[in-house]
Amino acid sequence: MSVLVWLTMACAVDEVPGSAPAALHFVRGGVLDAAGHLVEMEWKPGESVTVAGVTTVAPKLAECVALGSVPLGDMSRMVVAGAPAPDTDLAFSPDGSRLAIGSFGGEVVVVDVATRAVVARRQLAEAMVRRVAWSEDGATLYAGEQSPDATLHALDSGTLVDRWTVDLADRVGHSALPAGEDLYGVYTLPGIYGLDVLPGGDLLVAAAHGWTDASGTRANRSQVVRFGADGSLRAAWPDEPGDMVILHPEVDVPGKRIAVPVTRSASGPDPAGLPIGGLQLLALDSLAPAGSLVVSPLTPWFTTTYVWQAQDVDVAHDTVMLGLGDGRVVFGGLDGTVRITLAGGSPVLAGDVPIAASVGHGFLREDEAVYLTSGTNIPWGAAAPDLRPPTAHPNENGLWVVGLDGTPRWSFHGPWAVQGLTLAPDGRTLVVGAGERMTDNRRDLYGALIFDLGGEARGGEARLLATCSTEGPVFFRQAVSVEGVIALAESPYPTGDGGVAGAYRVGLFR
Repeated sequence: MSVLVWLTMACAVDEVPGSAPAALHFVRGGVLDAAGHLVEMEWKPGESVTVAGVTTVAPKLAECVALGSVPLGDMSRMVVAGAPAPDTDLAFSPDGSRLAIGSFGGEVVVVDVATRAVVARRQLAEAMVRRVAWSEDGATLYAGEQSPDATLHALDSGTLVDRWTVDLADRVGHSALPAGEDLYGVYTLPGIYGLDVLPGGDLLVAAAHGWTDASGTRANRSQVVRFGADGSLRAAWPDEPGDMVILHPEVDVPGKRIAVPVTRSASGPDPAGLPIGGLQLLALDSLAPAGSLVVSPLTPWFTTTYVWQAQDVDVAHDTVMLGLGDGRVVFGGLDGTVRITLAGGSPVLAGDVPIAASVGHGFLREDEAVYLTSGTNIPWGAAAPDLRPPTAHPNENGLWVVGLDGTPRWSFHGPWAVQGLTLAPDGRTLVVGAGERMTDNRRDLYGALIFDLGGEARGGEARLLATCSTEGPVFFRQAVSVEGVIALAESPYPTGDGGVAGAYRVGLFR
């Protein structure tokens, strides 16, 4: 039995007809009693459950109970000005007792999960803290900035005092803070887009920089670097930073491979020898090139390919996965051959207007792939820029699970605008974010959906365990602790009359 103290409830219970008002709260893996204690048990919908002398009929779906929240600053002015959702990174300590937050405003915050108290807080960056990660023993918290210096910090996790720092901008180039209130200026700064702690304590860091110089020429510079736990250099790819943008590498630790998505926004022709618009595979130990996967643009609607966070490598299954901005999902081998291409959210015609649903989030798990399709969009340049999609793409806003041979296993579709996938430490619980809505003003569909990826074969509806509600749309990075606590970053949104509702904060849920 474990104990969690909760503060407020977030979601209404979907009760079995005839059940009594809930004095107990049925959550994933247990029941919260009236005092807020979690009694671990497996319950079934419709059965009578007695805890601490209180008997209640179990609901159809688990509740999602809000434990509390941490404010992260006032974002109202940026929201009114049309800024995108504030980037926020979240990471639980290995034992689940603390949550680290890297905020858009440049703060690092450490929260005690049991009490929701902020135990450490530091203004770290001039711009944003893009990534946070814990050492294996929880004694060190690593934080990566997107700032003029793109500093990597190794912090004492209790005091947030620096143990050591490295400026990645010394490798990928420095940029000055943008003048005025440039809503997108922070993204022209060098940043740490990938930050993984490897077994044994080494760090894998992806530093990227895309900017426009004084002459109006667009430039890129990026590099993957492996550091020791003391900040010493172990390896780098390429040997000198490359003319490309590297985002969000994925690591297959048992297979000792890294899947590095490579894109480019610089002026001039693409450099030779780089898989622009595809994946570069690297050896985990040496960062030596170990293959690549590149696919051709989906003409006539697209002239390039683009990867966001829907890529992975599984050496045991000789499989590389690539989800693309044009809606396709590609499976290839470690040798770089394309085996299967799924249409996913690829363009279809609505009258004479092409519409698509991008694949921006996905990963490999066991012998299957899990990915999301976005809301409907019109391929860039395929129609007037102010034209809205005339109808929804048939595969928009879906959660999809397919075998590595491309065979569909199950899917889920609902009214939520899905973005971001987080697999829990148990390897089977999946959290899917529900974010900004582009087609309507419904405010009751923000938060997250929780699914069970394991167990017997069944459809998506049967795999939905619970839904969590937030006041505002959530960012695409979520986190789940070893005890099943979920962290969601939400932001305010414009009300349409010049006002703003909601707040920039991180909520904890069970």
